[in-house]
Amino acid sequence: MPARSNDHDARVDRFRSDLKALHLNEVIRKYITTGMPVAMTEDIYFGLRSTIAGEFDLHPSAVVLIGSSRTGFSIAPRKRYRAARPNSDLDVALVSSERFDHYWDEVFAYSATEGAWKRSPEYRHFVRMLFNGWIDPKGLPNVPRFERATRWTNFFDTLMQSRRFGPRRITARLYRTWSRLEAYQEKAVRKCIAHLGDQPDA
Repeated sequence: MPARSNDHDARVDRFRSDLKALHLNEVIRKYITTGMPVAMTEDIYFGLRSTIAGEFDLHPSAVVLIGSSRTGFSIAPRKRYRAARPNSDLDVALVSSERFDHYWDEVFAYSATEGAWKRSPEYRHFVRMLFNGWIDPKGLPNVPRFERATRWTNFFDTLMQSRRFGPRRITARLYRTWSRLEAYQEKAVRKCIAHLGDQPDA
């Protein structure tokens, strides 16, 4: 069996073992919100975090890579434990209560005066995001009020097109707090724990 498959199988086995041995929050922090991602070297990861943090005036620690490029495999139910591809998306989470509250305040004020937007699919999508604990400013209307959202969109589009971090799609979400980010990740990890009961012991 190729070494790549061996590495993937070993990562999945360690993760499954930790699902049994560690507290839920410990699993999330060990595999998702701390440590080094599988998809890139320490220097490249620091470059990614510093570039994004610099654009939005954040500390680099407030920017983390999540998803399959972080763990080396997916934990989403339909793709559970599928190995990350070399060109897998880079899913980035930014954590900032100040940034989050700014967008939420702007949306609140805009929705109070723009009734048509409140009836749009984009508004319903925003509400779903908000109740899941995150915001993607890329989905906000392209109007002067959301100038910072336009800057967000342009920055990540330009970063992706530069291919500085490979020929990958870059997606980014903004979380108000670490607890919101971890609560969202908890959903998938809980399903992985439940899935253990469906599998025969090795």
